Amino acid sequence: MRAADLNLEPPMRQGPPEPVTGIVFRRVRSPSDREAASNLLADSGVPPAAVGGAGDTVLYGLWDLTAQTGEGLVGAAVTQPPDDAGSVELCGIAIRADLRRRGLGRRLVTEVADASRAEGGARLVARLKGDHRPAAALLMRAGFAATTDADGQSAGTDVGWRYLAL
Repeated sequence: MRAADLNLEPPMRQGPPEPVTGIVFRRVRSPSDREAASNLLADSGVPPAAVGGAGDTVLYGLWDLTAQTGEGLVGAAVTQPPDDAGSVELCGIAIRADLRRRGLGRRLVTEVADASRAEGGARLVARLKGDHRPAAALLMRAGFAATTDADGQSAGTDVGWRYLAL
């Protein structure tokens, strides 16, 4: 057999990436976890002002229980507490770059919606500023609807917001 007949390149994997297992969702409570979540959000372009302080916002995270290093936090989301009308604003979401496109973003949004519903929220709302097509697509896949003049009023949000009834 000639060397040219050997295929030394690793095989190209077809289809979607392998799902990530061993992931748990929980609210961020400790100062060290809050710092890790804030850093992940900032690294993904979420402005620090959106994260706010411990009493201003609520942080959630996805943790990899199988992580061998200190890289256990794989995703983070930040929300405002519910307002008087029951709206919970989703201010930012981030998934570690090496784990994107594996369903973790949708899982994080779904878990945040469930937690917000359990805490009395009536709707989860998000406003995308600028060109955020990947985030808009994620929100759409998670069940969010874009507001228009007509449904913006019924959703209790302004035009341009995306919302998910809880």
